[in-house]
Order: sequence, then C-alpha cells, then structure tokens
Amino acid sequence: MEKWSSSGLLFILSLLVFGALMSCAETKSSDVSQLIPTIYYKPIIQYDRQKCSASRLKDMKDPDGRTLITICDTDYDRCLMQGSCFVHEEDKTHSFNYHSTKDGIARFVEVDIAICPFGYGVKSSCLDPYFSVAADLSIYRAGDVIFVPRLIGVRMPNGEIHDGFLVIRDSGGKIKGRGRFDFFTGFYNHLDKENVLARLGFSDSRHRYEYRIANPSEAAATRERRGYPKLKPQSQFEAALLLQIPQK
Repeated sequence: MEKWSSSGLLFILSLLVFGALMSCAETKSSDVSQLIPTIYYKPIIQYDRQKCSASRLKDMKDPDGRTLITICDTDYDRCLMQGSCFVHEEDKTHSFNYHSTKDGIARFVEVDIAICPFGYGVKSSCLDPYFSVAADLSIYRAGDVIFVPRLIGVRMPNGEIHDGFLVIRDSGGKIKGRGRFDFFTGFYNHLDKENVLARLGFSDSRHRYEYRIANPSEAAATRERRGYPKLKPQSQFEAALLLQIPQK
C-alpha cells in the first residue's frame, strides 16, 4: 500500500509538471501574433502658390480658424492624409500637424522643429522614423513597445541597425484593431528606394509579420534607448541636416 502510494504520488506529480510545461509552451506561442502593416511618412512640400490655379488653393487653418499657410489642394491633401507635413518656404521650413476637425474643416497646428523635427505623435511624443508606430489606443497605450523579429539586423537609411523594437508613439483614424500597426518612415514614402520598410513589404496591408508585446524590462530599455517621449540627440541632428535640403 505504501509503495503504491509513492508510485501514485510520482505519477500525479509527473502529470502536474507536464501540464505546467505545456501551459508554458502555449503561453509563449500565444505571445507571438501576426501584425497587419502599413507605412506613413511626413511629406516635404515646396511652397509655391504659382504651381496651381487660384481656385485650387486651400488654407490650412488652426483650431481657432486662423490661416497658417495657403497651399495647393494636392499638397493640402497629402498633409491631411499623412497627418502632418513640412512646408519649405525659401529659407524656412514649417512643420504642421493635424490637430482636429471643427465645423467639417481639418485644423492644424504648427509645431517646433527644434524639439520634434519629424513631427509629433500622441501625448506630445516625437515621431521616431523606423522605430515608432501608430496603433489603436483603445487596445494599446502610448509608450508600449512591440518586437518585430523581421526587422532584426536590417540597416536603416542612416546606417543604424534595427533591433526589432518599436515604440507606439501615434494613432490613426484608420488604424483599428489588435495587431494593426502603421510604421513611420520619416521623409520617405512607399515609392522611395531609401524606404527600407517599403522594400521589406511593410507598405502592403496584405502582408503579415510576427510580432509580440515587449516585456517590461525590454520596453523600459527601448524607451530609454530611443529617448522616449522625445528623440535621442543623434536623430534630431540627422533631421536638421535633412531639412536644410529642399525636397519634392
């Protein structure tokens, strides 16, 4: 009887251990999900009211209804679609961010290039090209970090090697649902050959890539490494250099 009890006890313990291992494996497996990607960028627009007819000019209004600048409708639409834009006017570059919609009219604010050269995301955080994403903030929080294995070791346009971690710094009207992320690619749109993420297929929402939510220590290290909610000084310096060069 005593021998049978010991054997029975060992059997029960083995079942418990096996169950724990299986549960752990399932947890690790479920941590990895598939994301749906798109990319967005910040257009640089050359200010020229003569490149379109007067009937096609549109005012960019601030929240109080004051006109910030007047640009061609196609440029205006690019600013609105991407949520922000730069307008290069002779020796000065303005940075505008979408703010809200009032009386059916989009409202913009001019932001300080010296603080956030690539523009602002949510909660006054600076957008960080190739290392930040927009997400559904009813599911995720600003400052959360995701890990995308596909990006490990990929060389960015500035020579930086990606570590796979990205900070959620923004949201978007069409960015809805779990695993839906919009990757910010700085000044490069999906047609630019310098846009590494576009070349990898992140501009196509039909593609799927594995991702997981970073654990607390990974997230804290990533936020510190990227200077969140601002930018690391190197990124600010690189943006300043780029903004001295007029682009189309």
